[in-house]
Amino acid sequence: MNEEVFTRIKQATVNQSPKLNLCEQGLTELPPEIFQLSHLESLFLNENQLTDLHPDIAKLSKLKQLELSDNHLLSLPLEIGQLSELEILYIDENQLAMLTPAIGHLSRLKTLNLSDNHLIALPVEIAQLSNLEELFISYNKLILLQSELTQLPYLRELDVSGNQIIEVSSDIAHMTRLQELNLGDNKLTVLPSTISQLVNNLEELDISINEFYKVPPVIFQLSQLKELYISENKIEVLSDEIGQLSKLEWLDVRDNLLTNLPTTISQLSNLEWLLLEGNPLPIPRKLLEQGDYPQKIIAYYLKSLNF
Repeated sequence: MNEEVFTRIKQATVNQSPKLNLCEQGLTELPPEIFQLSHLESLFLNENQLTDLHPDIAKLSKLKQLELSDNHLLSLPLEIGQLSELEILYIDENQLAMLTPAIGHLSRLKTLNLSDNHLIALPVEIAQLSNLEELFISYNKLILLQSELTQLPYLRELDVSGNQIIEVSSDIAHMTRLQELNLGDNKLTVLPSTISQLVNNLEELDISINEFYKVPPVIFQLSQLKELYISENKIEVLSDEIGQLSKLEWLDVRDNLLTNLPTTISQLSNLEWLLLEGNPLPIPRKLLEQGDYPQKIIAYYLKSLNF
């Protein structure tokens, strides 16, 4: 244990501080002294070289926040499930191939970040996280959006981008509290019609970097959308129905195959950003680069049509 780590642990002991920050300390294992800090509520261990988490982590029973990002963790101990007060858990940028079923015991968890690991599936016990509000599982090796995820009643934000997902279950209709859904960088060609059931709360949808040849029609029923990302697909036509998304503030259609725009795009009066670069549109490149002036771009295009 280096001097800095010793000093911080000693200070946390003397001061009974609820937080302990041991980020970037070159730790390959946790000093046993940490497990005596039973009063800790937040423990930050990001950017170390940990390959496992000692079962004694269960002794920190008051932990509400545990961050283990950017380590070399291969697994989590069953004892992680004994941290019954935990609300925030970051284990992104590790080497997890599996997630212990004990994760389901963390009934107070609100935020779980599993991004940038090697997960091919999640344990069915994930459905027991009844208070989860934010789930990040981007850049793993998932091929399915598991039905267990649709059983999380309070989930507001779900990021499954950067996986190998080829299909979204129709059960997504149950995720009615979702406000942000990121399906980008997968292998999707269609979306289920039941996604329209998310209409009341969904404000941000990302389906960029997939295999769409057209914008899924169901998207135009999501009337509360403020941000829509559909860049880097193979979309040739933007439907007239885009005008129905009257609350849109951000529309990203970069790097597709659009040769024209629907005139109804002028109905998007709340638009603050319109990103169209990388399409063979009859609009000067310098103008397309001014995405933060959407009405200027739209006015130029409509004028070119003598509209």
